[in-house]
Amino acid sequence: MDYLKSRLNPDISYTALGKSTGLAQYVDVQSPWLWVCLGSVVFNPVFWNTVARNEYRNKSMTKIFGGPYNGTYVLAVIIFSLGIIRDLIYERTLLAQPVSPILATPLVRYTGAALFVVGQVLVVTSIYALGITGTYLGDYFGILMSHRVTSFPFNVLENPMYNGSTLCFLGTALWYARPAGVVITAVVFVVYEIALMYEGPFTSKIYSSAAAKKRSQEIKSTSTETAKTLETKANAAISSATPSGTSGTSSGTTTARQPLTSSTSYARAAAQPASSSGSGSTNPKPVPGLQELGLGAPVASPQPRVTRTRSRAGRVVDDD
Repeated sequence: MDYLKSRLNPDISYTALGKSTGLAQYVDVQSPWLWVCLGSVVFNPVFWNTVARNEYRNKSMTKIFGGPYNGTYVLAVIIFSLGIIRDLIYERTLLAQPVSPILATPLVRYTGAALFVVGQVLVVTSIYALGITGTYLGDYFGILMSHRVTSFPFNVLENPMYNGSTLCFLGTALWYARPAGVVITAVVFVVYEIALMYEGPFTSKIYSSAAAKKRSQEIKSTSTETAKTLETKANAAISSATPSGTSGTSSGTTTARQPLTSSTSYARAAAQPASSSGSGSTNPKPVPGLQELGLGAPVASPQPRVTRTRSRAGRVVDDD
């Protein structure tokens, strides 16, 4: 309760540095908390982007924690904890900095409170829209979203989480009436913009690669199904074109022709006379021609060989 009271009613009695002028009298660069805070602001995005890219390439956390979802949840806890630590350091830094009389006015402070509320709304609704895996870099673990999120707040801002976090920093600085907080907020904004320069293209690359892989698999599957369909139709056509076997009425024996596998084998079969068994056997079913089955032109009868020789006078003589 004491901590909550200190947040709602911070000490704004610490005035400017007496020996300095301008902005320097409101920003104490000698305070170690200022540099610790700036370090945490820079460290967090660098950390989660480095871990996420390593995960995408090497699947380290997936292997360690036994699956992509487990790895994502562990990273979510780490990122959330680092954010809490950063916020505590930020508050401690503000309390160690001078107060500006201009920022200490009620209008400015309440404006800061409103900005803080708006920022929190953007952050919370972003997490709700994306879910845990969408918020905490699950796509680097291979947990991809099925569609682009277009609901609030993504229909208002392109990067509502980073924008909301920046507003929270600014609102807190105004509520505490510390100009140093405004400077830190400017650093936060720059760091987030740099992070987006790396995160945006890399995330697009992840989804583009996944889409290309999916299209390749669909094309391969379609080709396989088409090949199977054509093979089935071809087998059906060959089966329907194969002559049925002949049966002898007197002896009761049956002679069945083998399936035809090519036009050559069919021509060979067509050239052979059908055999009969017994004195009372009936004539076999006439074998259809090749053109009737669509297997090519009929086999032409052999022509007599003609030998041509050249006489000494240069005439061509045909030798039968």
